[in-house]
Amino acid sequence: MLNDFFKLNTPFETFDSERFDNQLIVSKHLCNILYSPEQLTSKKITGVKFENVSFSKTTISKLTFKECLFKDCLFIGTEFDSVEFHDCVFENCNFFKSKFISVYAKPRQFRKAITDSKFSNIAIHLYQQLRENYYQGSQREFKNEAEYYFCIWKRKNDFIQAKRKNIKFYKFLPNHIVSWVYGATLGYGYKLKNLIITTCFIVVSLVLVNHLFADVLFSSPTTKSIIKTTYFTITTMATLGASGYTPNTEVGYVFVIINVLTGISIFSAAINSIFKKVIR
Repeated sequence: MLNDFFKLNTPFETFDSERFDNQLIVSKHLCNILYSPEQLTSKKITGVKFENVSFSKTTISKLTFKECLFKDCLFIGTEFDSVEFHDCVFENCNFFKSKFISVYAKPRQFRKAITDSKFSNIAIHLYQQLRENYYQGSQREFKNEAEYYFCIWKRKNDFIQAKRKNIKFYKFLPNHIVSWVYGATLGYGYKLKNLIITTCFIVVSLVLVNHLFADVLFSSPTTKSIIKTTYFTITTMATLGASGYTPNTEVGYVFVIINVLTGISIFSAAINSIFKKVIR
């Protein structure tokens, strides 16, 4: 763990290009190093652990990192140009004012790079750079994941900024809670996995409620069954009409309305997710 997120832990040694290359040959664990040259280029580095290493203000270009671990590393002002990261992991790394140009890297590789919310502005910058990199490089398979992590850190940063500005909690807390729920349940519209899990949970919950209270909410059914209740729930959520049971009380009508509104909300979220994932 870095004692100061903007400085290497001491002691450390300063390496030039030649010494750095020699160290890569003899060791798979590079530790306590300040890389001083302005360029690091044209290499393929595999299975190396970089710990307490600084590449700050260095242009890293035409490099391929494979199965590497970057722990407590500094990339302050680093420019990544035509770099590929395959199955790498970043833990507690500072990407302050770094730049990404034509970089191949899955966003999930950076999940552990910044974990402290007080550095949320750096995380926002990191995922902003990744977003722009993916849009420019047409890496459609990664851009939505970067958008998802960007939204998470933006929510955290908005919360921190509101506290710093002494904004009354009732002015920012409702939006913060809504954003958190939206992210947790629907993945900010960028994660179909969250949408599928949430949809399944809601459908199962409504089926159980409708089935358990069918005798109270609706006209007494002659044959109450889980299949019939499931059919009723899905048809009402799909706004195809309340098939299977007939509301018998005002509360029953309310439950039908809840089913319909829930179905419309899920359908809208699904369309939004598909639009963001496929069209944009």
